[in-house]
Amino acid sequence: MMTSGSVEELSWWQLSNPTQEELQQSGGLLVEDWPHARQVRRLSLALFEATLPLHRLDDHAKRLLDRAAFLHNTGMMIETRRHHKHSFRLIKEAQLPGFTDDERYEIACIARYHRRALPSKDHEEYAALDRTARKRVSILSALLRVGDALDYSHDGRVIDLVADTALTNEATWAILLRSRPLADLDEEIAQAYEKADLFEKVFKRKLRLVTLS
Repeated sequence: MMTSGSVEELSWWQLSNPTQEELQQSGGLLVEDWPHARQVRRLSLALFEATLPLHRLDDHAKRLLDRAAFLHNTGMMIETRRHHKHSFRLIKEAQLPGFTDDERYEIACIARYHRRALPSKDHEEYAALDRTARKRVSILSALLRVGDALDYSHDGRVIDLVADTALTNEATWAILLRSRPLADLDEEIAQAYEKADLFEKVFKRKLRLVTLS
């Protein structure tokens, strides 16, 4: 069931500067758009819950996704074109409270694959993970890619999302989206389908996005 939170109740995402708690969570890393970072984290975690029957990952994995989603664009502070690779390096070298070195490395990998190439053992950073971690990184990166796309306009158009069980079957996993009043989700949906390549690879289901009318 979707939450009934109003746009006003979600106004926290518009804060242009990080809070002290967020700076602590980020290990001092900065991002170029804090509202976008918050929104992508929120959407990625909602996708985690909406796809739980598919991945069956635990709260430990959810914590990794939470931090990776929040910091996925930290590399933008260095360069736009290859910011996903810069995000990997910056996160890998940061001191993230509450995470071990191995966990921080996984977080860096998840952020690295939020765009462009899919995870591959041809990539040194991905090949360094053990089999279990590689699977987890692929799943969480798949969710992050879609979550990032659903805030393509960087203005928090998607308020909520849940699995649409009525339209879900063995070939398709449907997600129901609720948007801000009068918001157009055409660009967000188009980008999400474009970045659903990893989702469809790891879950072996086509992604279907449905807007709440």
